[in-house]
Amino acid sequence: MNKREKVIAVMQENPDWHLPRVASQVGCSESYVHLVRKQVKAAEYNAAKAELEAESTATATSVSVPATGLSAEVETSYLETNDLPPAPVEVVTRSKILSTAKSYITRDRQADHGDAEDNFSRIAGYWSLHTGTTLTATDVAVMMALLKVARIKQNPQHVDNWVDGAGYFACGGEIANQ
Repeated sequence: MNKREKVIAVMQENPDWHLPRVASQVGCSESYVHLVRKQVKAAEYNAAKAELEAESTATATSVSVPATGLSAEVETSYLETNDLPPAPVEVVTRSKILSTAKSYITRDRQADHGDAEDNFSRIAGYWSLHTGTTLTATDVAVMMALLKVARIKQNPQHVDNWVDGAGYFACGGEIANQ
């Protein structure tokens, strides 16, 4: 079994593991694990896309239903990066909102954006320069959650804002208590 196959096997067996743990288990770099993860996602997307195209050509009639809750800009971004949008929360319960937020902040987004504290500290630095006020990583978490609150005010049924808000509060709570 080559290194790539080992990474894939470990990720499949342990889907909740962070990149550093997978890298440690396999004996490779985190950036290599991240690269393999992106390749696997792209392959899954292409397979799903091919399956949908095969179904639509085999069917006499097809109905196109736009994705709910995705802006054209976000949908275009997913298509350009060959990535699938986050799975919608089917039945909205507090448990589903929290579990979806947990999967975002511990797996998907961490792999893409790195450690939350590092990322939020970097953002705080940029925002501090722009505003002329010293901001912290916890300020960033609160302000990003407030952004989601503002969006919820406009459209309270859009579940992604509730999920993202929970995620920002969770990251902020962790950062504040380290």
